[in-house]
Amino acid sequence: MILYSAYQTSWAQQIGQYTQYFSNQLVINPAFAGADEALSLTLVHRSQWTGLDGAPTTQTLTAHSLFKSNHVGLGATIINDKIGIHQNLTINTSYAYHLQVRPDAYFSLGLQVGLNHKQSDFGSLAGHVGNSNDPSIAQDNQSRTYPELGAGFYYRDPRLHLGLSVPNMLSKKVEVTDSISVELNKPQYFFYTRYRVPIAHNIKLQPGLLIKYLPGVPLSFDLHLAAIFNEVLLTGLSYRSFESVDLVVQAKLTPQLKAGYNYDYPIGKVGLLSNSSHELMLNYVFKYSKYKIKRPR
Repeated sequence: MILYSAYQTSWAQQIGQYTQYFSNQLVINPAFAGADEALSLTLVHRSQWTGLDGAPTTQTLTAHSLFKSNHVGLGATIINDKIGIHQNLTINTSYAYHLQVRPDAYFSLGLQVGLNHKQSDFGSLAGHVGNSNDPSIAQDNQSRTYPELGAGFYYRDPRLHLGLSVPNMLSKKVEVTDSISVELNKPQYFFYTRYRVPIAHNIKLQPGLLIKYLPGVPLSFDLHLAAIFNEVLLTGLSYRSFESVDLVVQAKLTPQLKAGYNYDYPIGKVGLLSNSSHELMLNYVFKYSKYKIKRPR
C-alpha cells in the first residue's frame, strides 16, 4: 500500500516549484514567450530538501524570442524532474501574440503544446522491501508519454506585470489495478503579479505574488519583496505559504548575463520533515542594436 501511495503521489505530480519564478516565467505561462524582447536563454537547477534520500531535483532550460515584425513570441522549455525512483521529462513549445495597448505596455496571449514522459524504476525497490514478490514492483519499469496543452495571458509595462495561466489543461486517469487508479496532470492554475516602486535614485522595491491552485489541494501562494539597486543587483525575501522562507540574490554580471541563487529555509510541519532547498539560475539575453531593443525589464 505504501508503494502504491508513493506511485500515486509522484505520477500525479504537477509542475515543479521555483523560488526564482519571476525570472523564469515561461515555465508557468506560455504568454511570456518573447517578453524579454530578445532571444533569452535561462538555465535553472533546483535541489529540494537536500540531504534526504530521493529528494526532488529539477533542471530547466528555457529559450524564447520576440519577432517584432509580426508581434510574435516563440519559446521552448525542457524540464527534467526526478524524485526517488520517478523521473519526468517535459518538452514544450510556446507561441505568444503581443499586442501593444499603449506606449511601453503590452498584452499577450499564449498557447503551449508538448509532451511529458513519465518513468518509474520500481525494480530498484526490490532490494529495499521484505517481499521481492510484491505485485506492486512486479514490473521493473513503467513509462508513459502524454500530450500537454496549456494557455495563458500576460500584461506588462515598466512597472506592472500580471498574468494568469494553465500550463497543462489536459488530465488523464490511468488504471493501476482493478481497484486503484491515478489521475495524472490535473489542470493547475497560476496567477502572478509584481509591481516596481521607485523609492530613491536607482533603487526600486518590487513586491510580488504568485497564487497556485490545484483542484482538491488547498490554495497556496508565494509572497515576494525585493530591492533592486541600479538595475544590477536584486536582493529579496519570499514566503511560501506554510512551507518556507526564502532568501534570493540576483546580479547582472554583464549587461546580458544574470546569475541568481536562493536558499529556502523550511518552516512549520515541513521544517520538521525536510532540509533546506537551493536553486541556481543563469539567464543570458541577446541584444541586437539594429532592433533598438531596450534593456529587459
